[in-house]
Amino acid sequence: MDPLEADLRERAAAAVRHVEPGATAQALAVLGSGLDHTAFRHGDLVVRVGAVPAREPALLVLLRERLGWPVPVPRHAEEGAVVLDLLPGEPLLGRPPPSGLAARLADLLTLLHTADGGLRDELDALLPDDDTEPGEWLDGLDGPADLLAVVRRDVPQPAPVRVPAHNDLGAEHLLVEGGRLTGVLDWSDAALADPAVDVARLLRDLGPEFVAGLVARYRGPVDPGFDERVLFYARCAALEDLAFGEETGRREYVDNAVRAAGWLFPT
Repeated sequence: MDPLEADLRERAAAAVRHVEPGATAQALAVLGSGLDHTAFRHGDLVVRVGAVPAREPALLVLLRERLGWPVPVPRHAEEGAVVLDLLPGEPLLGRPPPSGLAARLADLLTLLHTADGGLRDELDALLPDDDTEPGEWLDGLDGPADLLAVVRRDVPQPAPVRVPAHNDLGAEHLLVEGGRLTGVLDWSDAALADPAVDVARLLRDLGPEFVAGLVARYRGPVDPGFDERVLFYARCAALEDLAFGEETGRREYVDNAVRAAGWLFPT
């Protein structure tokens, strides 16, 4: 075991011991990792170590209790770590979506994106403002030259509105079991953002037919440039996943990005 993983395990075990005093680093199983965190499992608990915003536990409670999102219950939080209840299900990445998922996500996104009154005030107090314009998505973007040329040629205008958003809603963060959505994970990037961002990664991962069904039911803010921005963000996100998969050896991300390119880019 390399020193970095050993350190992450010790930090994770220390956080879990606030819930289960006998937890040890050796008893932790790696669930996965992203660009800025690693997730471990300890029995019926999950602990994420790394970049964990201090606001995330309060946000999860709000999402679960006020908006009905299937998010994990936070059990303990400290700087750089959060302990959550384990949710049932498996990540949807690389698998076909179950029937009814588009409608379910459309309803959940509508509730989140149209939150108003006191609820919107609470969300505004928790979430940072993501004012990233579409052109900024190109900063540092890499990939095949022909695909990059398409993305750089078709940069849309910025969104006219920002809403409470997950802001990283890809299939790897959706848990499904028995044909139903059981969890929506990793809200660390949640922000007041372009609503099209929450649809874009679903287009990348689940395809145009799925997204057409979702948008037909969605009742959030859809402006004339919405579809154009969804496609642009999805193309950028596919290239990001391709680079991430190649750099880390995560073949599932490479395969997903290559598959998505078939419907995201002209042939």
